[in-house]
Amino acid sequence: MHTLCPYCGTGCGLIARVEDGRLTGIEGDPLHPVNRGRTCRKPLELAHAVHARDRALAPLVRSSREVGFRESSWDEAMPRLASRLRAIVDEHGADAVAFYVSGQLLTEDYYAWNKLAKGFIGTNNLDSNSRLCMSSAVAGYKGAFGADGPPPAYADLALADTFLLLGTNTAACHPIVWGRIRDRLREGAFAICADPRLTPTARDSDLHLP
Repeated sequence: MHTLCPYCGTGCGLIARVEDGRLTGIEGDPLHPVNRGRTCRKPLELAHAVHARDRALAPLVRSSREVGFRESSWDEAMPRLASRLRAIVDEHGADAVAFYVSGQLLTEDYYAWNKLAKGFIGTNNLDSNSRLCMSSAVAGYKGAFGADGPPPAYADLALADTFLLLGTNTAACHPIVWGRIRDRLREGAFAICADPRLTPTARDSDLHLP
């Protein structure tokens, strides 16, 4: 079964092996244009995560903070959630509600959450761990290139003759990009890593500038 990795925003293609309705294994999809069969370690353990004994398989609700959660149905949980949100907004105003969402959401998911928070409830209190994760990168991109967004594409890596890696341990932090860089290095490109640490990226570069 062809699917996508649910973790970071790279969007790697995966092949899921399913037997008797259970996920039994994951491997990289060699036909996917992003990762071309490569993966990092995270999706390789998805079968254990999907079938973990403590995984929540149904909504959990509680009547107050003094009692524990109990399993519920969606038919019960959704009206309770909507009613509670409405009561909070009516009593305290829309800005009494805030949403903190995952950085692993897709663009369409972010759109839906923004519509719910800003368009329906009427609050701007929506944030995600993407801000914490990417705030320094945003500042760097805007300062260097004038816009918030990485300027190159994957295809550019196959055309580069020299890679200058400044303080980044790409081998650990972005193994898919590092795999493409190493492909190019085997074809004769040159990698320079400027980093005070002797990281795996620094060790595998042609020149390490500590």
